[in-house]
Amino acid sequence: MKLKDQKKSKASSCWDCGLRKKGGINAFGLCTWFDEPKEIPSKIVDKGCKLWRGEFVQKVIDRFDGRLING
Repeated sequence: MKLKDQKKSKASSCWDCGLRKKGGINAFGLCTWFDEPKEIPSKIVDKGCKLWRGEFVQKVIDRFDGRLING
């Protein structure tokens, strides 16, 4: 798959991003990347953004407070 096609893929949409939190005023939810979570606009939710993270990766980051554990 070409990089251009990967960006269009549903795999990087807000729907399956680990930063998305369900709830908020709109049905799309909130993006928790920001210090104060922001509502996800309808024009972005299917497209996603450059901050996309897999749900598993986000769970690991949350579990270890974003620190790399080595050893």
